[in-house]
Amino acid sequence: MRNPQGGECPLPSDDEWKVSILTGNAGTEASVALWIYGDKGFTGPITLGKDNRKQLFFPRQEDEFQVKINSIGNIYKIRIELDELPNEQPEWNLQRVILQHLKSKKTLNFPSNTWLSRNRDDREFLCELPVVEAGKPIYPIVLYHVYIHTGDLEQADTDSAVYLCIYGKRGDSGLRLLHKTGIPVSFQRGMVSVFEVEAVSLGKLQKVLLRCEATTKSQHWYCDKVIVREAENNSEYVFNCERWLPFVSQGIIHSEIELYPQEFEKNQQPEMQEANEGDWKITVVTGDFETAGTTATVFLYAYGENKASGPIILGSGKQQLFNPNSEDTFKINLRDLGQLYKIRIGHDNTGNDPSWYLEEVRLERVVPFSYEEICLPIESWLSEDKGEGDTWREVAIRNPAEELLPLVVYEVHVYTGSKLGAETDSNVYINLIGTRGDAGKRKLHRSKNNNVKFRHGQMDIFCIKAVSLGDLEKVLISHDGAGPGSGWFLDKIVIKHKEGEEAQEVVFPCNRWLAEYQDDGKTERELTANKYGSLMKTFLKAQRWRVQVKTDGDSPEPQECRRTLVIYGSKGKSDELLLSPQTPGYVCFLPRATDEFIIETGDLGDVYKIRVSCDDVPGFRGWHLKSFHLQELHTKQELNFECNCWLVLKREDKELVKEFPAVTGDQKTFPVYKYVVSVHIGDRWGAETFANVYLTLYGKRGDTGVRKLQTSLTKGRKFQRNKVDSFLVEAVSLSQLQKVVIGHDGEGYGAGMYLKMVTVKESPDSDKEWVFPLWNWLDTHLGLCETVCEIVTVGRRSTLSPKLPEINTKSSGFWIMDVTGSDLSGEEDPICLSFIFFGKLSHKKLPLQVTGKAIQIKDELADIGSIYKVQVTGPHSELKQPWHLDLLHMKHTGTKEEMYLAFDCWFNPKEDKCVELPALYADQEPLPVVEYEIHLHTGDLKKADATGEVYLRIQGEKSDSGKRWLNSKNSLITFARGQVDIFKIKAVYLGKLNQVHVGFKSLRKDGWFLEKIVIKEVFYPFSAHVFFHNGWINKRSKEDFVEVAILLKETSMTSLPMKNLDTKSRGRWQTWVHCTQVPEDLPNIQVVAFGRKGKSPAQKVQNLSDTPFLLTIGDIGDITKLSFVLCGPSLRRGIKLHKLQLKDLDTKQELGFHTEAPCLFGEDGSETVTELAAVRPDQPPLRGTLPASETDADVFITVFGEWGDSCKRRLGRSHFEKGQVCIFEMRAVDLGQLSKVLVEHHNVGYGAGWYLDQIVIHESGKTEEQYVFLCQQWLDSGVGDAQMERTLKLLGKVRHGMLTGKIYGTWDVHVTTSDISSSSMNPKMSLTVCDEKGTCTSVIFPKGSLKKEQIYEASIELTKKFNTIFKVRLEIEEVEEGETWHCREVKLQHRETKNILEFPFSHNFADEEGGRVAELPVLMTGSPFPAVKIYVLYITTGAIPGSGTDADVSVMLQGSLGDTGRRKLIRKGDENFSKGKVDIFQVEAVDIGILQRMVVEKGRGSDWLLEKIVVKESASSGTEILFMAQTWLKDRRDGKRSASVTLDATEVQERRSTSAWPLGREQMNSEGRWRIYFTKHQEETKSEFEKLSENISKMVMVFYGSNGKSNPVSMENKVEHQTENQITYDIHLPSNLGTLYKVRLGLQSLENNISQLSLRHFKIQNISTLDTFSLTINKTLPLSSNGDRWIEFPIQWPLKEAFSVVTYHLTVFSRNILNERNLLHMTACIYGTHGDTGDRSLLQSLQNVQQGEKNESFLVIVDAVDLGELEKIVLLISSKTDCKLGIKKLHVQEAVKEHPIYVFEVNEEFSVNANKPKMQREIPASFVIRGAKQKNDIDNNLKKEGSQVKSLTEYTIKVYTGDKRGAGTDANVHIILFGNEDKSEVFQLSQSLEHQNPFERGKVDTFKIKTKKLGSLSSIEIGHDGKGFASGWFLEKVEITDAARNSIHCFNCNRSVDQSIITLYMLFSFSHVSQLLLPGFLRQE
Repeated sequence: MRNPQGGECPLPSDDEWKVSILTGNAGTEASVALWIYGDKGFTGPITLGKDNRKQLFFPRQEDEFQVKINSIGNIYKIRIELDELPNEQPEWNLQRVILQHLKSKKTLNFPSNTWLSRNRDDREFLCELPVVEAGKPIYPIVLYHVYIHTGDLEQADTDSAVYLCIYGKRGDSGLRLLHKTGIPVSFQRGMVSVFEVEAVSLGKLQKVLLRCEATTKSQHWYCDKVIVREAENNSEYVFNCERWLPFVSQGIIHSEIELYPQEFEKNQQPEMQEANEGDWKITVVTGDFETAGTTATVFLYAYGENKASGPIILGSGKQQLFNPNSEDTFKINLRDLGQLYKIRIGHDNTGNDPSWYLEEVRLERVVPFSYEEICLPIESWLSEDKGEGDTWREVAIRNPAEELLPLVVYEVHVYTGSKLGAETDSNVYINLIGTRGDAGKRKLHRSKNNNVKFRHGQMDIFCIKAVSLGDLEKVLISHDGAGPGSGWFLDKIVIKHKEGEEAQEVVFPCNRWLAEYQDDGKTERELTANKYGSLMKTFLKAQRWRVQVKTDGDSPEPQECRRTLVIYGSKGKSDELLLSPQTPGYVCFLPRATDEFIIETGDLGDVYKIRVSCDDVPGFRGWHLKSFHLQELHTKQELNFECNCWLVLKREDKELVKEFPAVTGDQKTFPVYKYVVSVHIGDRWGAETFANVYLTLYGKRGDTGVRKLQTSLTKGRKFQRNKVDSFLVEAVSLSQLQKVVIGHDGEGYGAGMYLKMVTVKESPDSDKEWVFPLWNWLDTHLGLCETVCEIVTVGRRSTLSPKLPEINTKSSGFWIMDVTGSDLSGEEDPICLSFIFFGKLSHKKLPLQVTGKAIQIKDELADIGSIYKVQVTGPHSELKQPWHLDLLHMKHTGTKEEMYLAFDCWFNPKEDKCVELPALYADQEPLPVVEYEIHLHTGDLKKADATGEVYLRIQGEKSDSGKRWLNSKNSLITFARGQVDIFKIKAVYLGKLNQVHVGFKSLRKDGWFLEKIVIKEVFYPFSAHVFFHNGWINKRSKEDFVEVAILLKETSMTSLPMKNLDTKSRGRWQTWVHCTQVPEDLPNIQVVAFGRKGKSPAQKVQNLSDTPFLLTIGDIGDITKLSFVLCGPSLRRGIKLHKLQLKDLDTKQELGFHTEAPCLFGEDGSETVTELAAVRPDQPPLRGTLPASETDADVFITVFGEWGDSCKRRLGRSHFEKGQVCIFEMRAVDLGQLSKVLVEHHNVGYGAGWYLDQIVIHESGKTEEQYVFLCQQWLDSGVGDAQMERTLKLLGKVRHGMLTGKIYGTWDVHVTTSDISSSSMNPKMSLTVCDEKGTCTSVIFPKGSLKKEQIYEASIELTKKFNTIFKVRLEIEEVEEGETWHCREVKLQHRETKNILEFPFSHNFADEEGGRVAELPVLMTGSPFPAVKIYVLYITTGAIPGSGTDADVSVMLQGSLGDTGRRKLIRKGDENFSKGKVDIFQVEAVDIGILQRMVVEKGRGSDWLLEKIVVKESASSGTEILFMAQTWLKDRRDGKRSASVTLDATEVQERRSTSAWPLGREQMNSEGRWRIYFTKHQEETKSEFEKLSENISKMVMVFYGSNGKSNPVSMENKVEHQTENQITYDIHLPSNLGTLYKVRLGLQSLENNISQLSLRHFKIQNISTLDTFSLTINKTLPLSSNGDRWIEFPIQWPLKEAFSVVTYHLTVFSRNILNERNLLHMTACIYGTHGDTGDRSLLQSLQNVQQGEKNESFLVIVDAVDLGELEKIVLLISSKTDCKLGIKKLHVQEAVKEHPIYVFEVNEEFSVNANKPKMQREIPASFVIRGAKQKNDIDNNLKKEGSQVKSLTEYTIKVYTGDKRGAGTDANVHIILFGNEDKSEVFQLSQSLEHQNPFERGKVDTFKIKTKKLGSLSSIEIGHDGKGFASGWFLEKVEITDAARNSIHCFNCNRSVDQSIITLYMLFSFSHVSQLLLPGFLRQE
């Protein structure tokens, strides 16, 4: 299969499809484009065969392509188009197109049989085809008739190419060239051109796109309208155009336009009129002098009382319009605008000469007709360089009923910020928007006060004329700059204008970048009028001041920095006054300079302070301010301020804002305080913020101005969760504090903070502080949904008392309470109030009569415990005027505890009020004041409504709210039937509510049926309490007031209400990462984002220095975590992480991240992945850690769960040894329920991998929940399927301990569904529980019962047949198309024993292969885990005509451990089960043991001839089982049961996995270069490893292979590469030794003073073939000071038997050797069938020494790889002196065995000459001494050989050759018999008793053989050697008669024997002796 570029395709994914295109009789060499349409979108064009023109689309050829089709929904049509070839018109006969989904095999057919040509039938190069189902297209092909009306204007015609695209509810037609027989037509002036467009039905038409590709002005075309008719449904669509194409706008040429329809049914079509409702005639008069015309495009906007028209393009000067002294008339439609009140006309300033002098505009209504013509004189230039410099002009239109709106001059003051790079050279545009429309987008072209606009820190003034806009509400400001460096930082815009007598000013704050590469990347902003302070205020110039500013001599040279002044007086304060030079270019604030400024303010009264501030701009070195002098120019009042201070952030003060009190003789000078402002962040998830926080303090004497909270007195990052940060704010004393305004600049969800409160002290030493509680979110989308809030103080508290005092009867002293309020001068009677003090033990009520402005009361408040709140109720007397309660000051005379409670509330006449505040103690958070929302539900019963007086008292676990009246005094409240009435009260937090008391009094004595009360906490802590009453109150009661207590029924915690995000995220996040301990060379770190819908691709972390960079993650849903992945070598230490912050550039959402470990990649840097969970406000993040296991290669693991994956993790190095379990810990954010594991390594080469048994994962410290992932396969490039990575599906959770108690009985079933189910109506499902013997019980889950994200409960009964539960099966019973359901988990619990079994399915169930059924086993600790296997079925249908079937087929496999259940085989198209075809299906099931039989079932449909079924296990090794059938499956006549057949296993063949040698080699080629890797062990010290590298050069190696052994290989001078942790050597083997099986290591020198060589582990790899083996040594050479210097190791290869290491005892029987021992050097080399030991010293370390006069013996121990049968010994003898030695014999035996003993007779005396070389003797093995058992075995064998005839059994073999053409064979046939006691030797079947030539077609051949006793026959192996002319053989069956047992065994075959050997299993057995025959057995007479 090709992809569109002709390359090979990888494995299919969910969005991959195969496209098959069948060409008819005519092919094409053109490339083909394909569009595919679905109900959710379309994809295309996809170019097919662009690079393969010479190979594709030949006549009668089918071409296949692989394409990706992203989510476009259900496909319903395609469009095929040919690209033209140069000088040739392609002609193509398209027969058919087929789309097939590669994963699901779903097929879509598009029959065509059409020509794509412009030479035939007026056809095009393209065609559209609908999907055809059941022979019918799902949508018809429609012929649309298109009528193009060209306008009747001069030069309206064109011969340019015109294109049309029609859009409907079902997609579009594609862009079609309007042509006739392939030739573009000419569109004539005033004519109608008719075309046809053929397309799959588009449904109701929605619009058309018209395109004209005119290249010159003369080719421009004026289109009047387009009409599209659809003949089939009698409808017509009219698309009015009435404009030139192409047209120019904003300097851009537009070649296409979208038109929208008016639809008429033909039989209702109105008469076509020249004019329509709302048509106007507009005449534009250009000036009458030569340069008055314009080349620009002219636009008109009309404004009516109902709406505005939007832009109307009148045309362009390039189209011969707007010439000097001309009148141009246009028809425009202004329907539905209402009464016109203004127009705006202007142009886009394009062309060579855009300036335009407009004389006038005349408007005349056409329909309905009006004789009145509206004349609007303009008489001005519309030009940037002439007149007023504006290209737009607005004119008001007189309304007869109202005054003419004035033309207003708006003075726009634009303040550019003082940040670095704030200025811009771009064009800036503004639109003013008011309550009466907008002024349009105007270019700010000409600054009134500056030659160069928009400079750093500059204010520019522009004038815009517009018809009065009413109250200004917002402005749109933008610029056209693109690219880095073009940005602009706008501080604010102030608009001043005068309308009537009143002058007004509106401020629009911005303080943001308009920049493509800064902030959020936007270059346009919408600014709203400042809500703090008056939106519009009169700027009366009441006072003018001369300000003189002295700068000190040591002040730095001035820089670009904005300096401002604010003046405070007794009547108010001034605006921020900018201290800027009066003349352009003048430099202020030079050292020692005095600068003078003239400023204007309102009437401020007596000035008492000033505030001076500088902007925080990069590089600002500060300003040393010496003094300020102010003089009011009218009154001559003078004020001096001696400042002498620095304004700079880098000095100790770190202040850019300073306040100075006025010093005058006639008024008090106020002190300057350093207020300590503490910001308390709450303990909520996501409570922290990275935003800049600003604060303003307000007191009775003014405010501090906005202060940035810059430097915290508390260490650590500011504004973090549950942290208190304190800041110094220096200001002139504010007197008593009243409120704070606090805010931040964080924009977007999550960018804010959760603020508990703000506390303020007057100085660091103050013992009292003001408290401003909030307990709410400051976030654009949470809580208040604001970033700025005003907090009023609740009072003042002491800061000294360390703990809460306990006030009781034993306390000495009392409370003195001072109450202050407003004056009572107008009141004759005192005000009666009640003060209620609530304590932890009780409460006390004190009545108070207020008679003056201040009153004092004293009381012990005994026995109430610690006071936690104070409540004030009243007034209890009649008030004549409102009275204000200011403050309650409480002080205890004994404990000195003191608090000020600022009630700040009014008590009004005819009102019962109840207010309360929490007590304020040092170091204790005050209880919040909570707003409770009370919903009273009146019942929907007859006469349930009532009128009367009502109060509530809410009782909580902390206190009660007091009596709260819902009606005003002397007034009544009515509750209507079935209505919900809502009230709000504020109270100190009551704790968890438990009951509500309701008091009700009805004047009419009627009853009120109260259904329930719901009380909601609005902001804290977001819960709702429900109190059900469902009863009458006051019904037939004699009392005035009836009070009922209603207890709490239920409580629900509601999630934090969140405002919806305004815009959709495009997945672009600005990212900040701040780290320390970063290596000098920044490592390659990738980051992966995980979301609810998926994960992002890995992207590089650009920096770790808190500099923002862009992270593009796409649409992955809500981000849950970030993974940092280290790409490269491990680090030496972790990277310390201080900050990770993400901000969405579109939605402005901000994310913080929670981490338990503050280091990336662990403290020691050994980890490769660090994960951080995303934190959202009030949402706990994911959590968790995970471990796993690995090998000696670098092993990588990825763990997948329901909440994403862990990313690819490199597990630490470990030498994986056979049978070893390795445990690793892996930190990861909680993945939820695990589903699969991807394990992989990158070591290529045979032997470089390893055999992985299983992976078990559990959360650290929680071993009770273990997830098991079985592998039981090799991960080796040279073994089996050569895969080095495997995806392991979850097998299940391990149950600890066996099931206790009985298994039978009732089990409760809990099925947990996932949140990803696609439909609420899910399939009918069943759950089956099975034991290991095949006993099953099922329970059905009805259709629709398994809801999304719910737990479905059922039960299942197990009978006493169940001894255990082996597995469960979940499967679809009934399903409709498109239904799916995702099961997360099934849990079984026994009702009595409470045993629990969990099955984490995590499976998506659908009607597709692999989607209908899933099985999971029960996993128990201490027991082997059953595997889930994939059984592959190869089903062969008969080859005779009519063998195939269209029916559904199901199978059930049965084995020794149960069955698979009935499995429906999902068809993959129409070709399944057709004549002679082999179909392949997979059945996934828990291991069923030895496969014994199969049940095949055919549903209703045509008859089916089943030939055979072969079942294979999908693993690389396993069994293949043949089931011969040759059976017809036909529908039963009764129609009640399906046709089925049960098949027994006919033949079993073991598939043994062998090493898949690279390049198809039969065995290893060991010749060539090998590389040896010595790696430092983790336990080795650096010095030990360095010593190893020094000594390793003295090592020698000898390699042994199947072809021989190598010469000794020295390591000297072989170093290839050396690093700190690894040494690499290269060696060369000059010849091919075959498969290596052992290696011997030794030392070169035999001197005793050699350094020791300690070896732990090394790896050896063939450089060319990459064959690899490892040796684990852990020994030191030499093994002892005088011992063996050699050591041998077997080499292990995958799937090959390795030799073991054997300890041999060599005993030497000699004379005179021991006496000469110190002078002799004597070695022995032992040879066996498996190689030799090499020369081993015989005299170094002796044991069992026995020495007599003539005889002596000693034992030498030799460790060597198993030598097999020993053959000889070679001795080498040398001596330092001449001597004679006698050796009698040598004995060799294995140390652990007594026998056999190999005896080597020598019996020789050796004369050794010191001057001659070594003496060598080769001694062959003389004989072998075997043990008694071995002797008996040998004797028995000899006896058997002598008496074979007596003990042999005779078998008669009948071989039936099939009666088919070519069934016979000339090959040599052999047979082996297998019984339950033994197996026979191989017998050649050559002497047939009946025929000279055996094995002919249709013949039966008989043979007689004799062999040993085999027991009962179970199977046979029969085969042939394949020789001869006709070697193929069709074997029907074999019958074997056992003469001894008098029985016949039948082995069926019924197949061709084309391979060398097949195994047949016994099908029948007949016995003469049996008295009782099994059913189906025949008795032989």
